[in-house]
Amino acid sequence: MSPAIDHSDASRPPSDTRAVDLKALLLLRVTLFALVVSAVSAIAVFHVAKTRISEHIVEAGGALVDLVSKEATRPQGSFQFSLDRIDGLDLSSIASIASILGACVEVKDIYNHPVVKRCFGDPGGAPGFVEWMLSRFVGDGSRYTDVIEGGPGVVIGELVVTPDFEHEAMAVWDQLKIVGGATMSILVLNFIIYRPVRRALRPTDHIIDTMRQLESGDLRARMPRPRLRELRDIAIGFDHLADRLQQTLDERQGIAQRLITVREEERRHLSRELHDEFGQLLTSVTADAAFLSGKLKGSRDDLLPALASIRAVATQMMESLQGILAQLRPQGLDEFGLEAGVVHLIDGWRGRTTGCEIELMIEGEFDDLPDDLTVSLYRIVQEALTNAIRHGSPEHIEVQLVRNETNISVAVNDDGSGVGAASRRGGFGLLGMEERVAALGGTLRMQARTPQGVGVKAIFETDVSGGMTHE
Repeated sequence: MSPAIDHSDASRPPSDTRAVDLKALLLLRVTLFALVVSAVSAIAVFHVAKTRISEHIVEAGGALVDLVSKEATRPQGSFQFSLDRIDGLDLSSIASIASILGACVEVKDIYNHPVVKRCFGDPGGAPGFVEWMLSRFVGDGSRYTDVIEGGPGVVIGELVVTPDFEHEAMAVWDQLKIVGGATMSILVLNFIIYRPVRRALRPTDHIIDTMRQLESGDLRARMPRPRLRELRDIAIGFDHLADRLQQTLDERQGIAQRLITVREEERRHLSRELHDEFGQLLTSVTADAAFLSGKLKGSRDDLLPALASIRAVATQMMESLQGILAQLRPQGLDEFGLEAGVVHLIDGWRGRTTGCEIELMIEGEFDDLPDDLTVSLYRIVQEALTNAIRHGSPEHIEVQLVRNETNISVAVNDDGSGVGAASRRGGFGLLGMEERVAALGGTLRMQARTPQGVGVKAIFETDVSGGMTHE
């Protein structure tokens, strides 16, 4: 397995909220493009229709006035007033040209009363909303107004020419259908393009899953081989980097494990040398001081205080030496195993602290573990207890050692003030725990507890037989 050290999820950078799905973005943008093109084209159609209608009304307005004037003044056998002539108009003379223009003609008398109104355009079949929008778009500006003369200087009425929106809406509707067809073509093309893009990018889900496995520490995970050449090249390059990283981590893990092993051997050797050499010397000094005190008592009482001081200093040096030996090599760990060593360690803390309850729970057998793992588990408990008691002032600490068929875990949870989860991160104690866990290919987690406290947990995977897994 690969080493992984996870301090806290809070240390990870926040995910980018601007991330988008490429497939959805492509579909959305092409759809918006089609809708914008459709809207712009529809506006252009209405604008062109407005221009055409305005030009036709203005250009043909004069001709229509002349035709209506001639019809109104045409001799009819007997003298008639001009007003009667207008009342009898049927506008048949302008029917052909007005139908071509799609115009509505209204004739008013000299009193501005409507006499006749007629639309000459062919009735269309356009939807009502098209006619309504066209009328609003064109407005009242597209109209032609002029007087009808019965003779030189004689005004007999007024002619008003306006667009026949029902007729014009049909032409606009035909153009809008073309615009709608073009828009639908773009949308269909968008869907046709979207499907192969989605199929080509489908392996990205597997790539993301593989990256998550790599992030969690499983460097054995490998990328799929997509058909898309760009993604395939990325996957191949990523696997190459994963292989290099795995090789580097294996080498680093091996070096770290050898360093820890050498360091523990040096500590064991130094502990034995100090115990055998300095321990015997201090014991000899204490014995000699006691012997001289007995010999000189009564004859040289003035020397007895100096001998007592020598014995006290030797005793103090012996106690300091025992503390150094305990730091170099846990007492009883080699002779009695991990469980007895942890019990002795906790009993020592119980005797030195007040107001703090330390609870120990052990599940499984730990006496057959390799020496480097045994020492590392002991050191993790030792350092976690030291940090919790010195920096958190807890009232309760729970130590758990659990071994099952798949892993070995050690956890130390306290209910202290939690001061230290961040401040202790750079300390040598946590650094030593990280080095040991990384060297053995385990996972170390340190995080704040609710409502307060700090939890430290180290996990080492094992195979079915109970041995450590090594790659």
